[in-house]
Amino acid sequence: INIILTKDNNSYRSFYNALLHEGYRDLASLLQDGIPPVSSGNRKSSMDGMTSYGQLKTILCEGGVPQRPVVFVTRPKLVDAIKKKLYCLGSDPGWVTVYGMAGCGKTVLTAEALRDPQLLEDYFPGGVHWISVGKQDKAGLLIKLQNLCSRLEHDSTLSQRPPLNIEEAKDRLRLLMLRKYPR
Repeated sequence: INIILTKDNNSYRSFYNALLHEGYRDLASLLQDGIPPVSSGNRKSSMDGMTSYGQLKTILCEGGVPQRPVVFVTRPKLVDAIKKKLYCLGSDPGWVTVYGMAGCGKTVLTAEALRDPQLLEDYFPGGVHWISVGKQDKAGLLIKLQNLCSRLEHDSTLSQRPPLNIEEAKDRLRLLMLRKYPR
């Protein structure tokens, strides 16, 4: 408990949620009164033209960005490192690759970096599209590519059939990225 109290409010909430969801409801209930409120200090309001928390949540949900896990431990240095790399893209098209061992938190860290409303507003005003590929067989990869084509073409006036093979999907995605989504 002493270690958790030296950390930020997210650590306390994460500990509480872990107790709650891992079968220690009696201990969690003892800590319930001390749960700090979620800070809204870095969330922009829609009153000043910035992205509100609700809008941010919608953008991330529509883009398929994974939600924050129930048991979440903040790692601000690593999240900031990913944000810096995304900011370095500037207005140029590019990629940021996050790599590491399975289960080390790549997905959670990257999704957390995208929860920065200023980053989304300044660098990704059209939203983001999250794709988890991992190890896929050809059929699984084709399904993922078809789904991405469908998501990216959602506002297109021409309703196109899904790509029939991986090569067709790659060609369609390449054109979509060049013409419609250069960022």
